[in-house]
Amino acid sequence: MKTKCPYCNYEADLHETLDEQTNPEEGEISFCINCGEVSEYTEDGLKKADVFSFNKETQQEIKDIETAWLRTRNLR
Repeated sequence: MKTKCPYCNYEADLHETLDEQTNPEEGEISFCINCGEVSEYTEDGLKKADVFSFNKETQQEIKDIETAWLRTRNLR
């Protein structure tokens, strides 16, 4: 499954899910490893996600992922 980030147009052909699914399902969240933005899966591909529409727990998980992503970017 190939996807394109709606923010930076990065094309991804590998996906990893927390529950080891083969492919993400509609409504699930994607984090771009290129630009660090959050998108949501739809049947037509990825769309920009409104992070503030997610519950507080999900927002905190996204913040944690963003923090880890920024740390890895600074290692380069």
